[in-house]
Amino acid sequence: MKNPIILFLLGVIMISCNSDDENNHSPSYYNLETGVEFKVSSPTGVDLLNPNNANAYLAENIKIYYLRNSEIEEIYNPNMTSPRNFSIISPEDTGEDFYFIGVGLNSYGLENTITYIEWNDTDTDTIRANFISGDNYTVITKAWYNEELIFDKDIIPETVPEIIKD
Repeated sequence: MKNPIILFLLGVIMISCNSDDENNHSPSYYNLETGVEFKVSSPTGVDLLNPNNANAYLAENIKIYYLRNSEIEEIYNPNMTSPRNFSIISPEDTGEDFYFIGVGLNSYGLENTITYIEWNDTDTDTIRANFISGDNYTVITKAWYNEELIFDKDIIPETVPEIIKD
């Protein structure tokens, strides 16, 4: 697939069940797009999400945290497909030549929400995001990775954004 962003956004769309109640006027779906995806490389271009590379960030070490009500909450739900609210997508799944990560972001509060990515015991980064919400949707509008804009709903990139990590 040439545009892995579409793949991820389709993956996070949640559709609720139709109600049997004919008088129920609530929508029969809910559009939930609250994630971002990006590749992670070294300054020399090494794919740091490829587990075969030295110094790669391994999925088993990565943790996601949300800042809610001035408290940092680790995200872990063992009943979900991605219990830690992220997934590493391999080239075999996308047809691209790199790995990338998709992260479900904190949408609590809608403006300037904070999500932390703990790559390992010594390396944590911040994603700040804004969302819009209505009766049948919550959609990300912008996201900043360590204060660098990586997603803007009005600008569709040609490829997945790249984060360079030292």
